[in-house]
Amino acid sequence: MKKGLLLITTLTLALSTTIFADDMNKINTMNKVEKTQAAFGGKVDVAYSKYLWVALEATKLNSTPATLYVGGPPHGKVREVLESTIDGQRVIVKRNYGGAGVSIENVKKDRSKYLKAVTVMIKKDGYNPSANDWYWVKYKADGTLHTTPDKKAIAGKFPGCIGCHSSASGNDLVFAHNKEANADITLVDSLK
Repeated sequence: MKKGLLLITTLTLALSTTIFADDMNKINTMNKVEKTQAAFGGKVDVAYSKYLWVALEATKLNSTPATLYVGGPPHGKVREVLESTIDGQRVIVKRNYGGAGVSIENVKKDRSKYLKAVTVMIKKDGYNPSANDWYWVKYKADGTLHTTPDKKAIAGKFPGCIGCHSSASGNDLVFAHNKEANADITLVDSLK
């Protein structure tokens, strides 16, 4: 009887150790993947950018005209900014216009001709605490993503966006608009 009980105890312990080791290997693998995942342009960030584009379309944040103003690099020579919420999260949408003949007057006549990029920053709770949980993305006019010279999608924790916006006054990486030089942000409650 003691040998049988000892055998059962030994097998149970061996099985538990094997299961525990397997679970630990899975956790270690997930931690390695998390640590090696790109700061931006990874599969998760790109997937979220696709979801976000659909939400921008559904809320009409991609098509609602706002106050046009003169801008500069890295955004367009003419731009407009809207602010709203998506899924209860603050979102700021900047449409960037450029190209030959771009001016406020010409953009008013034909926004689609001059639209070069739609840059978006949206809060995602817990996404990136060191950058106030902002997710950044740069779309082309058709909703596809702009990429870096080495073909990485500009979506996620993009260092260019974070670096520039870190110089914004206040502590939320959002530039306050100078009403004399620029324009107010157009606040959008709901356009559905």
